[in-house]
Amino acid sequence: MPSRNECTAAVLSGFRSPHNMRYGKFTAKGVTAHCEIEGQTVHQVSGLPWNAGYKRTGETYKLSEVKLLAPIQHPGKVLAMALNYGSHLHNAPKPERPEPFLKPSTSIAGPNDAIILPRDSTRIDAESELVVVIGKTAKNVSEKDALNYVYGYTCGNDVSARDWQRGDKSWWRAKGSDTFSPIGPWIETKLDPTNAQIIGRINGKEAQRCNTSEMIFNVVQCIAFISKYMTLNPGDMIFTGTSGTPDALKPGDKVEIEISGIGTLVNTCK
Repeated sequence: MPSRNECTAAVLSGFRSPHNMRYGKFTAKGVTAHCEIEGQTVHQVSGLPWNAGYKRTGETYKLSEVKLLAPIQHPGKVLAMALNYGSHLHNAPKPERPEPFLKPSTSIAGPNDAIILPRDSTRIDAESELVVVIGKTAKNVSEKDALNYVYGYTCGNDVSARDWQRGDKSWWRAKGSDTFSPIGPWIETKLDPTNAQIIGRINGKEAQRCNTSEMIFNVVQCIAFISKYMTLNPGDMIFTGTSGTPDALKPGDKVEIEISGIGTLVNTCK
């Protein structure tokens, strides 16, 4: 397993956008486009950063005048790690290997989008998580090289219907219902994934707090393990797990997920 210093070095040498900054998607003045965000300035760009011809168009906006959308609205795959923090295990045994599962791309929601709470579920929780965004096709990559396949990181909420999670034969609706994967507000292209603080709040009250250093399987281990069996493509996402005992949600709740070095994702439940 690579040391934290080796992971940090890989962060600095890995795949990055030409401008090494925040990448997102916005709508403003009748325009919907991808962008790079530099301070309070939004630079419109042509397409996705891993595609040929990617560049700034020259059009700029003030951050205050745009509505940010999910930075990747239609990822090819969304994976999430089960039981990846010791504080979330409760009485479950510590996993011997990473335990990823799939979430549908239709579960993606963006900043300030509503989280739709199905009325026939009796318990729905927020799960504050670091999300990895893949930037290069990855297959059978080593832990040492894994971060070179990462484009960046964003905040994510692995919304979970606990009664369905425990009662159904699979997690298809417990983890995959529409709006159950909010991400944003943007993708940060320069972050040390081994030392980021995650804070979850509901209606301003702290509900979760952890550091990514507490992961049972860190980012490079998750990428290497998944890529052994499943090809990861640019734009694919990996939710890396949650900590503690998340709080239940109800209509009207405001959910904030703050990650140091990235920013804060805000959504309201409906």
